[in-house]
Amino acid sequence: MAAAQVKQIQDMMGALLQAWRLRRHDRWTRADVKRHQQARLNEIVRHAARCSAFYREFYNGLNLDREIDLGALPVVDKATVMDNFNRLVTDPRLKLSDLEAHVGRSASDQEPPANPALTGYRLLSTTGTSGRRGLFVYDRAAWRTVLANTIRWQLFAGVRPRLPQRLRVCAIGADTALHISRCLPESGDVGLFRLLVLSTTQPLAELIAALNDFQPQVLMPYPSIAALLVEAQHAGRLSIDPEVVLPHSEALSEEMRRRLTATWNAPVFDHYGLTEEPHVACECLSHAGLHIFEDLCIVEVLDEAGKPAPPGRLGARYLLTNLYNRLQPLIRYEVTDMIAVTEAPCSCGRPFARITRIAGRSEQTLQLRGKHGESVAVPPIAFTCRLDVMPELVEYELHHDAFGIELQAVARPGVDREALRGRLTGELESVVRGLGAVSPAMKVEICDAIERRPQQMGKLHSVRASAATAS
Repeated sequence: MAAAQVKQIQDMMGALLQAWRLRRHDRWTRADVKRHQQARLNEIVRHAARCSAFYREFYNGLNLDREIDLGALPVVDKATVMDNFNRLVTDPRLKLSDLEAHVGRSASDQEPPANPALTGYRLLSTTGTSGRRGLFVYDRAAWRTVLANTIRWQLFAGVRPRLPQRLRVCAIGADTALHISRCLPESGDVGLFRLLVLSTTQPLAELIAALNDFQPQVLMPYPSIAALLVEAQHAGRLSIDPEVVLPHSEALSEEMRRRLTATWNAPVFDHYGLTEEPHVACECLSHAGLHIFEDLCIVEVLDEAGKPAPPGRLGARYLLTNLYNRLQPLIRYEVTDMIAVTEAPCSCGRPFARITRIAGRSEQTLQLRGKHGESVAVPPIAFTCRLDVMPELVEYELHHDAFGIELQAVARPGVDREALRGRLTGELESVVRGLGAVSPAMKVEICDAIERRPQQMGKLHSVRASAATAS
């Protein structure tokens, strides 16, 4: 057995033990949650100030010897994290230039890094809500926590290993291991389930054929992909009967939930996560909001003025504090997603606050003409999966309607803009052709900056459908 496989099994065994311990937190009280958060906050803040040059300077003048006042700490955002990457991480061997080089060459989760300093670390890439690409790194201890929380998410939905007949689980995510939607299921695949990992960039016909052959009992799709699968099921091209559906990575509308439930007569459990914190919250059997995993993170919902939003009220943004990633501390990290949170008790008895609303994280699928005149659906995630891992890009925004695609992109200093423009055009056309559609008009603009718009979140900020989109 290869050394990488041995480590993978070791990590999963450690994650199983940690998941068992985390489940005991379900019996905590709210007071227990608050005490735990304060203790972990004290620890992570002091660790960051001690081991990170950035945080040592950032927190200069603050008394960190007494109990930490979270509200007194300054806020960081993705730009700050990336602009100060080398000084922010607590392992001085990690250099942003090395990570960027690895992003440019990495095609597989199992590919050994060119830099020995990356050995044992998990590197993930995302644009997320801001449209600017970020790189986030987990050491083995933090990644075991991510895997443990993955197990807990599955248990919330009643998904657990069945031996000797293993559950058939199909995860539909990105086509690169640098995305959390692919890295996570592949790194946790140690034989407890029969796992099939499909890509959002595969032609819909290929996805349908693979699903028909595999017959998943657990289906884990992007909601935008799930919408296409529902249509295929009703049209008779897809014939599957999953026992449970676990959407991820995009906002799940109530209409989409209703359609999924009606189509497969299976319970649907929503999930909300980020690359910076893969499991922020998930639904329980009560389906009354998404429980925030408050033993592993702190969420502060803010209003337009930057003040705490009233309970249950939709905020303008929120601040995330990761309580376990000691390698790349994210403390009061700004997320522009708009959520509403309540601490009202849930009928399931768990003590964790719940997200009762997520606004704005939805995408519209682009409908293009196929090679034979048929309509071909192209989900925006098919574009973002390609663009997110291009090291030449700082950030981008893609607009589309029924008549064409327009991409604005900010290049890294020193990049040949004309060459990048040609490569980007080729990538967009490759995605469209790969899905069996005729390429529409393409316009790629390399610009110095992209205008920011408030009140938007999620991939909607990086990929937007114009009003002219055909129905």
